[in-house]
Amino acid sequence: MNKTRNELMLLTSEEAAEILQISKRTLLRMIQRKEVPAFKVGGQWRIRESRLRKWVEHKENGDSQPE
Repeated sequence: MNKTRNELMLLTSEEAAEILQISKRTLLRMIQRKEVPAFKVGGQWRIRESRLRKWVEHKENGDSQPE
């Protein structure tokens, strides 16, 4: 159960921007350009923590998009 809960951990755009150390505005632009994996819940952007982690790892390795 705990593993499933961790896999479904959703971040707000504010939380994700803080993790990435960028402004919320910059993050929202990246989301709109589909550079960062995100989806809307009730009109607000959410980012799955596990997907953000994978995206960062691919960026570190110089890959353009995670699988």
